[in-house]
Amino acid sequence: GPDFGYMHKEPLFEATASLDSFGNVEVSPPVSVAGKEYPLGRILIGSSFPASAGRRMTRLVRDFLYAQRVQAPVELYSDWLAVGNVNEFVNFVPTSDKKRFRMLLASPAACYRLFREKQKEGQGEATMFKGKGTALDTKRMTINKVLSNDVLAQQNQYVQRCIDWNRDILKKELGLLEEDIIDLPALFKLDKQGKAVPYFPNTV
Repeated sequence: GPDFGYMHKEPLFEATASLDSFGNVEVSPPVSVAGKEYPLGRILIGSSFPASAGRRMTRLVRDFLYAQRVQAPVELYSDWLAVGNVNEFVNFVPTSDKKRFRMLLASPAACYRLFREKQKEGQGEATMFKGKGTALDTKRMTINKVLSNDVLAQQNQYVQRCIDWNRDILKKELGLLEEDIIDLPALFKLDKQGKAVPYFPNTV
């Protein structure tokens, strides 16, 4: 169409990785932060833990996004994930109130609370992960087995700390309150490299 344009660039000396995927470039709804308006929202990109040598988005892509100042990027910590994309743990849904949206965050803590609640209701033998096609699928996994798996619980405590780190960044950089956030029950497992893989469909 007459108003459409695009730009194509390729990094000359850097290899691209999963953090250069579209799933690692999200945008928030319009927000007002510390008196500054972002009518087109703010770009959210995933990166490594501050001061660490983890995976980062290719410099060419980062520089391009930062040069676009209208949606001033917010860097989140996503290198704890196997794929490493921000859309695996954060998304937004519209609402009809004054705020106009809520932020959704994946939450292992909320998942464990839900499972304990269902266990108390007598649903502990409900089958989980059916058809997942993983090692867990080789024998029937139930809510009771998930709750009694200490290794899985420790892994998800670690994941929850990673998400909580991002929660604090997002609250500050998007001007959010706790009431603007909805915790979605989610469960993760660490792979052999110590990176988290989601068991449930991600927040996309």
